[in-house]
This record gives sequence, structure tokens and C-alpha cells, in this order.
Amino acid sequence: MHKLVIGNVPRGKDYFGQKVLIKNLWRKLEKDNILLTAPRRFGKTGAMYCLADNPQKFFEPVILNVEPITSPSNFIVELTAKLYKKSSFRKKIVSLWNKKKYFFSFLRDSISNIDIGGLKIELRKHTEIVQNWESYGEELLSLLSTNTPRLLLIIDEFPIMINHIAKNDIKEAEKLLRWFRSIRIASETQTRFVVGGSINLVSTLNKLNLVDTINDLFVQKVNVFSRKTAGQFIKETFANEIISGNQKFKISDELVDFILELVGAPIPYLLAVFLNAILEHQQENNIKKITKDNILKIFEEDLLSGATSITFQHYRSRIDQYYFDLDGDAAKSILNFLSQTSHSVKKETLYQIFLRKTNLSPDNKSYDNFSDLMARLENDFYLKEIKQKYSFFSRVLQLWWKNNYGYQEVY
Repeated sequence: MHKLVIGNVPRGKDYFGQKVLIKNLWRKLEKDNILLTAPRRFGKTGAMYCLADNPQKFFEPVILNVEPITSPSNFIVELTAKLYKKSSFRKKIVSLWNKKKYFFSFLRDSISNIDIGGLKIELRKHTEIVQNWESYGEELLSLLSTNTPRLLLIIDEFPIMINHIAKNDIKEAEKLLRWFRSIRIASETQTRFVVGGSINLVSTLNKLNLVDTINDLFVQKVNVFSRKTAGQFIKETFANEIISGNQKFKISDELVDFILELVGAPIPYLLAVFLNAILEHQQENNIKKITKDNILKIFEEDLLSGATSITFQHYRSRIDQYYFDLDGDAAKSILNFLSQTSHSVKKETLYQIFLRKTNLSPDNKSYDNFSDLMARLENDFYLKEIKQKYSFFSRVLQLWWKNNYGYQEVY
């Protein structure tokens, strides 16, 4: 049975309810490369580690988090260092520098001793990788393209890295994207790529007119739990906890349904946070029987308003980080407005909010800009759209947003 994992990435048995997703990912990797997309805390990184921890035959996974990287050369340095630490690839990587006597000797003699940090320092100091990252990267991945076992390169937070690079130098970002696409589609390569991100890569590149650089990737969203899976998750979570002595707690179907009604869309992480708050409340107050009143109190006082509510703050701060200029202001106004409604709202009504906030005229261009913004909010799991009407994707997020920002002026 799984254990609740709140701060770290759930792995092994703790990565719950995504067997179908993992099966589909392996099936697609037979022929395709994948763009794995989901907001933070949906289970995207957990899926990546599931691939890395349990590789299918003939694959050797390497996982790389590139969120802090701000230049293409640093990307190649990080990639080289990470691959070098894998014994399956080390010999070929060492051969890249066999004409550079000092560095070749350094790599050959440091196989088991050097850490990744030390290797990255040596790469920057004794090679031209910083100046010639394209050629080094191409040669590196070309050498590994027919390796046995096959390289499965899993890159997490790729859109954030591209965003960082684009802020510094848009031409360098484009160069990296086009180089990386050429590597992925090379006819002779046996390497497979899983690229992931918690901000939407498609909408990020659309703003830069660079969507064509990822049109070879199969887009796979990580979705919320189904209601059935969410119910199983709740029951197993409680069944795994000892409430008093050696007595395990069994939660009723009625209480499971009540929890699911409160949270709305069962986002795995938010559901785990809520269940953890319930269990902590039980233990701290020595409660042997949980009731609807207990659950509702925890939901309102802890999840929405208490210490646990900090969980939602990144949804707000992400708009300030990645929705630029008037888009960010308009997005916040639209979300403020929707947080105060108990029903879905027509697209035209939200368009009027967009126009007032941006001071744009009602014409085809402004409507296209508005439609792009709404698509982005939908792709980033803030909103859902049914028949040209919009509402919050998550009931919990809507209530939290209303508590914290619903009072702000919309216009």
C-alpha cells in the first residue's frame, strides 16, 4: 500500500493510480518522443521517475531537471556530466576528448571518484564546450544514438529553462530549440526523449513564434484522478493508518463521497494534502471516529485558510512569472471574477473584462489575443471550458482564490 508523500516526489508504490498513463508512455516511446505536460503537483515528475526507476528492456533512462539552467552551453554541460555518471555511456563520452591529453587523462583516471559538480567545473575549464555547445552536443548525442542499451533522456522543466534562456537572448533560445529538434528527428538515432514541464510549452513557444520546433513531439497530458481512482486512493490512505493501538481505520463510502465533493477535481497532490491534514487532526486530537463536521472544519480552516493553504500560492505566483505584461493583469482579473461566481460564465462576458483591463479595442486582433489567453489558462489547468462557458478547473483552487483575491477589483 502507498504512503502519503507531500514534499518529495512519490516513487514506487507511493506513485498511485497512474498505471494506464505509464503503460501508454512506454507504448508511445516505441516510435515517438513525448512532451509530458501538467501543472506542478499533478504527478508529472512522479511519472518521469516511474519511467526511470522501472525501465523497459533495452532502455537506459537518464533524468535531468533543467529548471535552473539559463544558457544552452550550461544545458550541454549538465547533460554531459549526467550521462558521464552512467557506466553504460561513460566510455563513449570519454572518447569525445581523446585528442585533448589533459582532459582525456582526467576523465580516464577519475571514473569512480569525481562528483558531478567537479566534472562540470573541469568541462568548463578545459574544453570549448561553452563556446561550441552545438557541435559538442551534436557529437555527444550522435555517439550515443546507436548505443545499447538505448538512451532514454528524460528532461524535466524544459519550458522553464527555455523561458530563462529567452529572457536573456531570444536568438540563443531559438538556436537551442532548433538544434534539439534536429537531434530528436535524426534518422539514425535510437535515442528517445521525454520532455516535461509544469508551464505550458506550446503557449510559451507560440508567443515566440517557435511552435514548429516541437511539432515532432507527441503531447501527453497528466490528468487528475478519475473519481474511482480517487476513491481508492482515499480508502487505501486511511486503511494504511493505525488510529488507536493496532486498530486500522476504515472510511465509509459516504465520507469518501463527501471528501470528493469538497475538493472537486481530484488533483492527486491536493487530495494528498487534504488527507494528510485530516490524519494529522485525528492524531493531534485523539479522534477515533471521523465525521463530516470534522472534515468540513479541516477543509475550511486548514486547507483554504490555514498553514496548508500555502500549497496554492504557486498558482498565483506562476501568473506573475510567466504571463507577461497585460496578459498577466487580464488573467488575474478574469480569475478574480470567476472565483466569485457559482456558475460558468460566457466567453463574451470574460472578453469584456479582458478589453477593459487591457484598454484594447474590440476587433479581430484583440479577440484573437483574448482567445489565446483563455486557451493558455485552460491548458495550464486554471480553467475548464464547456460550450463557450468557463469556470475554474478545480473547486478547491476557486475557493482559495476567492478567499485570497476575490475581493480585488476586476477592472
